[in-house]
Parts: sequence; structure tokens; C-alpha cells
Amino acid sequence: MPPLAARPAPALPRLAAVLLLGLGLLLVAPGTASAHTGLRTTDPAADSTVTSRPQAVTLTFSASVLGGDVTVTGPDGSPVGTGPVAHHGAVLTAPVALTAAGRHTVTWSAVSDDGHALDGTFAFEHAPPVAVTPSPTPAPAPASTTPAPGSAEPSAATRTVERTEAAGQAADEAAEDGSTPGWLLPGVGAVAVAGAVAGGVVIGRRRR
Repeated sequence: MPPLAARPAPALPRLAAVLLLGLGLLLVAPGTASAHTGLRTTDPAADSTVTSRPQAVTLTFSASVLGGDVTVTGPDGSPVGTGPVAHHGAVLTAPVALTAAGRHTVTWSAVSDDGHALDGTFAFEHAPPVAVTPSPTPAPAPASTTPAPGSAEPSAATRTVERTEAAGQAADEAAEDGSTPGWLLPGVGAVAVAGAVAGGVVIGRRRR
């Protein structure tokens, strides 16, 4: 009796198995991709403008990282970091001192828990408030040196008239006492007249 020929396996169960395997791979693949660690937030935020002076730049990842490095440069390209980068779980902190206004660039790298290398860069603007210089206080006006009414120094003409009057009065008193020679009286009178004339000339010149 000849041996029986092997029956071919049904194609339908084999096709179903392949489809199930492919569906399982599709379901697992997105989960594996989403498990990779990534940068979640930054402070200052990317493309933001800060008016204060932050003491550090902070990077927070979606999962813990094994460590990393953060470099912050100012508008002129010079580093503004002031110390080593601190690492705590999913957070990297880089201390900085921002001294100039303008665009600051952050370049970072890290290693996730599953060994994947991460890196990237972002920037933010630093716009500190402008200091307002107070206006100088005006100096007080100097005290007036104008003499008070009635206290002005007598003019030369006034002094001449006063001396002339005094000379005439002295001559009159001497004449009354009889102690002055008669020949001296005309001279005193002449002096008095000359003084009066000189005073009048001075006053006339000042009025002109």
C-alpha cells in the first residue's frame, strides 16, 4: 500500500499568526520610542525674554538622567557660567551671572538612564530695566550783596560838601571867639567856596 501524501497545512492559521505578530510589534514599538528621555522644560524658557537677573539656568527632563553638561554664553560669545553644573535626578542646574543685555545661548548634553545620549541648544533674551539717573538739584541762588537803603557809602561829592560845611562852621566859631586872626577868615571862606564848586562839578559829571 503506497504511503499517504502529507496534507498541506491550512494557509489561514499561518496568515493569522503572522498578522498577530505584526500587530504586536506595532503596539510595542511606540511604547519603546516614547520611553526615551527628553528635555521637558527650561528656566528661562526657550525664546523668552527675562528682565530680572537669573542666578542659574535649569533644565528639567522627562526622566532621570545620569548626568550632563550645560554651557551658557552671552551676546559676545563669552561663557557666563560661575560654577559646575549640579545634577539632581531629572534636573540639571548651571549657575550663571548675566552682566550684559542681549541674546544668551544655552548648549547642553546629557545621558539618560537607558544610556541614550541627549543634546540640544536654545536661547533667551536678557533685557534688564534701564536705570534712571535723577536730575541734579539746582544750587541755591547767591545772597544779594546790594546794600540796604540808607546804608550806601557817601559819594566823593557828598564828602566834599560835608568837609566844606565843617570848615565854614569852624571858621564861624573861631570868629565868634575872637581866637582866629582876621586875615585867616577870607582864606577859609575861599576854601569853602572851592570845595562847594568842586562838589558841584563832580555831581554834574555823574548825572551826565
